[in-house]
Amino acid sequence: MANEIEINPEAIIDAGDNLVASAQRIRAAITSFDAELGAFGAPWGSDDLGSLIGMVYETIRDLALESYDANLVEIEDIGKLSRVMGLNYQQTERAIVEHLGRFGEMLS
Repeated sequence: MANEIEINPEAIIDAGDNLVASAQRIRAAITSFDAELGAFGAPWGSDDLGSLIGMVYETIRDLALESYDANLVEIEDIGKLSRVMGLNYQQTERAIVEHLGRFGEMLS
């Protein structure tokens, strides 16, 4: 049929797992990058201007890291929910096959 919808539960589960894995890899890369930046210390110096630059930098860095983390949490949640959706599709398909089999036996 032209209006038929085909759903592949395994692909949904795989996509969800891949989203979670991607978010974890990105989180690890961000953590590594932040540590690498931290290894530079305070290259802007400790005078008045350097202190101001340092405060601005740290504020922006902290906000960016918080934003990245919040987004990664959302991506992980979507991945986990995709996995659940795929498992629900599988369970529903099994139940339909089972019920149709029983229905067929009743008609025989």
